[in-house]
Amino acid sequence: MNSVANTTPGTPTAEQERNRQAVRQLIEAWNAGDVGTLASLWQPDMVHHGRESEPTSAMATAAEMQRFLAAFPDLKMELQSVVAEGDLVATRIQMHATHLGAFLDAEPTGRPVSCRLMGQLRFSDGRVVEHWGVADGLALLAQIGLLPERFLAATA
Repeated sequence: MNSVANTTPGTPTAEQERNRQAVRQLIEAWNAGDVGTLASLWQPDMVHHGRESEPTSAMATAAEMQRFLAAFPDLKMELQSVVAEGDLVATRIQMHATHLGAFLDAEPTGRPVSCRLMGQLRFSDGRVVEHWGVADGLALLAQIGLLPERFLAATA
């Protein structure tokens, strides 16, 4: 993991530091493929906001994480930056993995993949209550052969 500097001006509050540490625990759980630990860092009513028009429940989010880890079991996330302000933490992450299981309409290719992720998490009592995530899913789809590479130029 890269050295991640606190880019929040001034000295972080105890709450901000606790939330930043929780983000590190989330990354460690992802890297261990441990969805149970991930979910233990969420409030039971946590919701995920992604490209869907409606938020996703904690249970549905955990199920999607399991499917993703089945396709990319050696997934490793590298936390590149973290910014904490109030009850929010923003992250920039680089994900690396190998496509070793079926994903969407693609059978395993054995190809290495890399994807950038941006996220924002809202915490309450040290646990995630909301997550907003944006992944470079088009690049990931191109790397496993589901999207022609030429389409990526239009999305830069």
